[in-house]
Amino acid sequence: MKLARYYIRLREAFPYVREEQELAVTLDELAAVLDCTHRNVVLLLKRMSGEGWLQWSPKRGRGIRSLLTFRVPAEEMLLEMAKSLVERKDLRGALEQMNVATLPDTLRERFHSWLNGYFGYSSEVQGMRRFDTLRFPLTQTLHSLDPATINFTAEAHVVNQLFDPLVRYNRLTQTVEPHLAHAWEADASRTVWTFHLRKGVLFHHGRELTAEDVRYTYERLKRYSSGALYSWVLRQVDTVHAADPITVVVRLTEPNELFLQYAGTNRASIVPADLCEELQEKFAASPTGTGPFKLSLNDRSMCVLDVFPPYFQGRAHLDRVELWRIDGVREQEPGLAMESFQIIHNYRLPDEAADTWQQVQQQGATCRFLTFNLVKQGPLLDPSLRGAVYAALDRGKLLERLGGDAIYEADSFVRHGDGQADPSAPERLVRDPERSRARLKRLGYAGERLRLCTIPHYERDAQLVQGLLQEAGFAVEVKLLTVEEFKGEQRLHADLLLFSIMLDNDAELRLIDLYTSMQRHLEPAAKAKVGELLQRVLHESSRERRMETLQAIESHLTAKGLLCFLYFKRLKTLYHASVKGVTLDALDWVQFKNIWFKP
Repeated sequence: MKLARYYIRLREAFPYVREEQELAVTLDELAAVLDCTHRNVVLLLKRMSGEGWLQWSPKRGRGIRSLLTFRVPAEEMLLEMAKSLVERKDLRGALEQMNVATLPDTLRERFHSWLNGYFGYSSEVQGMRRFDTLRFPLTQTLHSLDPATINFTAEAHVVNQLFDPLVRYNRLTQTVEPHLAHAWEADASRTVWTFHLRKGVLFHHGRELTAEDVRYTYERLKRYSSGALYSWVLRQVDTVHAADPITVVVRLTEPNELFLQYAGTNRASIVPADLCEELQEKFAASPTGTGPFKLSLNDRSMCVLDVFPPYFQGRAHLDRVELWRIDGVREQEPGLAMESFQIIHNYRLPDEAADTWQQVQQQGATCRFLTFNLVKQGPLLDPSLRGAVYAALDRGKLLERLGGDAIYEADSFVRHGDGQADPSAPERLVRDPERSRARLKRLGYAGERLRLCTIPHYERDAQLVQGLLQEAGFAVEVKLLTVEEFKGEQRLHADLLLFSIMLDNDAELRLIDLYTSMQRHLEPAAKAKVGELLQRVLHESSRERRMETLQAIESHLTAKGLLCFLYFKRLKTLYHASVKGVTLDALDWVQFKNIWFKP
């Protein structure tokens, strides 16, 4: 690789010389180009000549010109270097190299054509067995693979491959099923939960899972719970006791009918006590679990998952999954993305690919929405001005500006996708900038600057909302906070907060988490009402009645002008006809364990 860089530097120093054209040059000139001694120049030229890149005919004597003939264009060398980087698992470096502005488009096309053949599913026979690999595109950065500190969908998906919780929630039957725990029971007060663990479950480093690992996991989650997802559940956990090597007793401070569902989330995945204590913060980058795959590599270019043969629910069909970090795969030409991979998330299926590709639109969806911070003094304390904000958000225009597939207007968390409008929602007005500005003036809005706060992942949504509000006459600035800052007190300095929620298997838990978090910026009466209804949800054993109460919270917030829906986006998965065993996990991503390929 280093020798190739020297050749490129040398070749670019004489752009007027064609390949196979002799160049008369002195060692002094070459030493200046390569920034090294005469002796090293001669050694480099001999090595390049041996590679067939050039021909070097030296002449003796200081100042006498020797003959140099280039045989390989610099662009060809760049292409070979990019291929070499890919084969060394440095895709980011290869793409950066091929994005040099001076490179001809034909060379980039050749690189991507080669890349197409490198990605996707590959199979090779090694002795008496076949080794199957899936290369999968990943467009989100993996900041953490520690179940206790994950924040984003891609992180949660990988955690699902590496770890297991005590139980699993079955979306089809709407029941909790055994997993690491083969059985469980709760006492009459519904505050003491006893879990009985399977015997012989192994962590990736070879040690058997015990009740002590479960106790450690839940105690650790309590330490990490400040601002974390579902932290309200952990605040109710009083004690966790390992009654014997395979029996765990969890005591709650009050009944919580959703505790068992929480025990089935990836957030509550069981970690090994010994390695977590040893690695501390480093565990997030190199975790060890009990899942069907174990982590072999995790760097800036890719994440490699190798099969874990002793997995307690049976060995995965694949031997390896390589998650390649590729920015902008959704913006690539359709042919490139679809030839490169056998499974693609959130990608529009071209008409010409309908015969060889299949498409699944999942049940889960993400919802973007706004809430109003009534803790901060400002114009939005006035319900009429909050109504004006709601009226200014032309969701048809918002969706048009967003573009994309499987996006539609949102009116409710609970009834998403049924097309029914919430009767308690404020009336949307006809959008007319002049009328809107006149209305704002009548309402007493004097041009005060409103701060709209969100995290960097939703910056584009915030900018589109900002544009719509500005067109209606509001002065709006966007403030981006890190995820940790957004969880804390800094967001309470904003007037408007832009959130996103994933409504999947854990929809009940996620809604409770959202409303618990929203209480921090509600006015006292609304805060008390939401708190009362949340307590009712936690004590209700019927899922149907829980959802009715969650709907009542939503309707109350909407009627008070405290919650403004923007849009839903469903996740769609494309997969090639050769892919078999496609099933979806709680976050509506493909479960790698079940995938196999028909040759």
